[in-house]
Formats: sequence, structure tokens, C-alpha cells
Amino acid sequence: MISLLLLAGAGLTDLWASDFKHPDFEPPFSLSDIFTDDRAPSSFSADEVFKLGLLFSECQPDTESWNHCLNEFKKIKATAKSAEMQALSEEARGRALLKYLYRDYLKSYSFNQTRLNTALETGSYNCVSSAVLYLAAAKAAGLSVYGQRTTQHAFCSIYVPGSKAGQTVKIDVETTNPYGFNPGSKEEIENANQIKQYYVVPKKYYANRKQVSDGVFTGLIAGNLCSDYIKTGEYSKALPLGAARYLAVPSEDKSGLTFVRGEFDILPCNYINILPESAAEYASRLEWFTTFIDRWGKTDFIQKNMDACFNNLFVLCVREKNLAQAEESYEKLSPYVSQKQLDKSHEALADIVILSKTDGQDSRQQLLTIQELKESQNFTEAQQKRADLYLENAWLEILNAHMNNRDYTTGYAESQAALQQLPQSSGIKKMNQGFYSNCIAQIHNNFAREANRQNYDIALEILNEGLAKYPDDKTLNRDMADLKKILLN
Repeated sequence: MISLLLLAGAGLTDLWASDFKHPDFEPPFSLSDIFTDDRAPSSFSADEVFKLGLLFSECQPDTESWNHCLNEFKKIKATAKSAEMQALSEEARGRALLKYLYRDYLKSYSFNQTRLNTALETGSYNCVSSAVLYLAAAKAAGLSVYGQRTTQHAFCSIYVPGSKAGQTVKIDVETTNPYGFNPGSKEEIENANQIKQYYVVPKKYYANRKQVSDGVFTGLIAGNLCSDYIKTGEYSKALPLGAARYLAVPSEDKSGLTFVRGEFDILPCNYINILPESAAEYASRLEWFTTFIDRWGKTDFIQKNMDACFNNLFVLCVREKNLAQAEESYEKLSPYVSQKQLDKSHEALADIVILSKTDGQDSRQQLLTIQELKESQNFTEAQQKRADLYLENAWLEILNAHMNNRDYTTGYAESQAALQQLPQSSGIKKMNQGFYSNCIAQIHNNFAREANRQNYDIALEILNEGLAKYPDDKTLNRDMADLKKILLN
């Protein structure tokens, strides 16, 4: 089983940013503990595969478990190098080695049991732990062996001489089954009664298989453990282990390095996307993320998550009306944020300024405050537009109150003033038209009522007052024309 990290040994220390504690991201061990220096080679020896597998399994050197596993591997190497084993052809040796590991070590399959030391100590294994054990044993046996991975599986392949001179044949080894040598072939099963039986291991669908280096393959142990730690939120364990895994593949080709780096990047990105309790906590987490970037560099995935979380931080600051936090974070984090995202977040600064300054004010007070801010603050064009949105909202609250109170005359006058300030506002234009229509309807209805009562002098007065305010209105002018006809008769 290979766990894919979805977006996400113990760390040496934990880093502090502000008042919040964050996980360390330094490897829990040094590669010089295994190799001649801090740089892993492209191909590992049997001992290097085995020891790195133990370290990735979080088995600490010089512990009882470590020493026990090394002693067991000595036995495995002795068998692999024995005269009896070496007398076999390479194909037969590969098959015999798998059966030997099942006879003496591998006892029961467990989907999540990815640790190499646990496989040796308890016999419980999955595809990763059994395949890494086989990889190390096959190297000790002098076989040309490589790890193979798919998105959900791991197994090995050995290369043996073919029937023709210079020909090489690849044979897959499905290490989760004692009869997994060359899947799809008919395999004879030994049994107590000496009755010849056969077992066929179904051929897997390996269409997306990828042959990988020893570093990438052994690191699948760490990858599975990191995935488990993401599920339990144990980032203080996942990040150091992920860092060690990444350092083990410095000479990797582009594909392998991209794969390991991609799974490493998921760890800090998952961590910074955990829902925070406050803007201050979120800011602290993003400051920690900048230290990760300083240490391990920035990829497109890292940049994408930094931008997204930077935006989320400003959303929180807007909700909390926390101008001080927004300004501080903008200054500290902006070197790590893309220009496109900075432009968007710069607009949010205007939101926070306006919300903090207008907090507790009524709509009319907000109009004055926002206009003062527009005139006094060095707002960019985009920030000016944001301020206009708040102006529009304040005006609409005032106008809606007039509409609800059926105070159409005052509402119309106010909406005219609002349009002078915000001539492009569709919301205010709509309110203005609504007030106008209601004002005309009100005048018309009053006129019609008095005209129907034959109070023509009052009706004329009503129309004259209305036309003084709305001289070009067609309805009122038509009413006046109808009234004059009546008066002439």
C-alpha cells in the first residue's frame, strides 16, 4: 500500500512564531549516519537500503529494536550470499530469496504496516515494507534489483540474463505473496504430502508503473508514515520525516525528484490550511511558512498555497476589523506573495481601514467618515473603488429607510445627492427611479382624488406644486392638460 498525501521520528525541536508553537522541519537524522557524507548516492548497497529503511521507519539507532533488526539482516545476508544460494541461476535465486523471506520472516499481510523493523520483528507487512526488505536482500544476493511503484502499490523487479547472449529479461516480484515471483506464471507449491500443486498469481494491472531509484523506493516507507500523520494531525512528526525523505534523493532525475518534492510540499501546505482560531494565529502560521520557504525553497505548489492563505488571512482580518494585524502581516509576508495576490490583498487593507474607522457608526456618520478617508488616505485606484462600495452601502441603507417609511419626496432628494457622489451606482439609480415613480404616483393620485370631487382649484394647486418639482414629467403634464380641458368647459 502506498498512501498518497492529500491535501498534508519526532522533530528535534519546535519553532515558535509570536505566541504560537509550530512544528520543526529539520530531518530527524543525518544521511552521514548511513552514507560517507550527507549526500546519498544514486544506487544504494544492501546495508544502505536496510539502514535507511529502518530510519524511515523511525527505528532509532542503538536501540534494542535497531540492534535486533541489524542482527536479523546479518542472517538474511548470510543466506543470500551462501554457496547454496549463489549456486542457483539469478532467476532461481530471486525466487528462492522470496520464499526464504516468507519462511523465516514475513507471516501476515497488514494493509497499513509499512515499517521495516515491525516487519522483521512481528512478521506483519504490507507491499512497501516487504518490497524494501526484498530489495535489500536481493542486493545482498548479488541480483540486479529495482523498486517499482504505482499510485497505490509497490513491488520489485529483477533483471536476469535471457536465452540469447547479451539479452536481459525483467521479472517482477510481487512481495506481498510467497508465490509472487513472476506474477502470472504457474508456480509449484510445496506441501507436506509431496503432492504436486500449482498456484497462479494474477497479473496486476501495472500500466502506470514507474521504476524508481533506491532512495525514492526506500522513501515510500516515510511517505506512508507522513500520510498517516497528516490524518492524525501530527505534523511535528510528519515534517521532519518528509524532510529526511527529500534529502535522500538529491541526485534524482526530474520525475523522481518532482514526485518526492511534491509529497514533501503537501505537509507544510496542509498545516497552514488548518482552520485557525484567530487572525493572529493564522499570521503566526504563515510566518512559520516563510521560514520553511527560506530553508527548503519555493515551488509552484508552495506559491499557490502561500497566496491562498495570505488571502484567507486578510479575510479573517476583515472579519475581526484587525487593521494592525493586517498591516503587520502585509509588511512581513509580502516578499513571499505573488504580485497578483498582493494587489488583491492591498484592496482588503482598504476594507479593514474603513471597517475599523466606521465601527459603531450609523449610516450618515459612515458617509462622512468614508469620504474623509478617501480624501485623506493615499488610496490606490482599486482601494478608491472599494471605498465607493462602502459609500454605496451606507447610502442604500439610508434610502431603504425612506422607502420603508414611504417618505418618497425626501428619499428622492437624498437619492439625487447620492447619485452626485456615486453616478455609476446601479443600486442607487434603481432607488432613485423608484422614489421618482412613487413621487409622481403620489401627486397624480392626490390630483385625481380632488378632481373627482370637483375640487378643481385644489387639484390645480397640487399639479402646479408637482410640476414645479418635476416640470418634465409626462404624467403630470398630461394631468394638467386634462384639467385645463375641464376648466375650459
